[in-house]
Amino acid sequence: MTVELSADQARRLVLSAQGLADEPRRRLSPGGLVDLVQRLGFVQVDSINTLARAHDLILFSRNQTYRPAKLRRAVERDGDLFENWTHDAAIIPTRFYPYWHHR
Repeated sequence: MTVELSADQARRLVLSAQGLADEPRRRLSPGGLVDLVQRLGFVQVDSINTLARAHDLILFSRNQTYRPAKLRRAVERDGDLFENWTHDAAIIPTRFYPYWHHR
């Protein structure tokens, strides 16, 4: 079955899937950061800090109430996210851990 989309529909679909169509100033709920990372699949960790670390910029661009401390807490304290290696270091939702456990 082939689905035909207009260029505008395809653009909206891609932006929505990446979290870029949502209201950027909406309040980030307690589990909202984990939901956002799950929606993205993972967030590449980048230590380059020209303006801010790239992973912080990625998350902030999708929700302007994001703060780096929330990511640290989700990884280090709550265990909702974990750090592992994809093609580079990445923050990955813990629900995906069974697929990464062998590493």
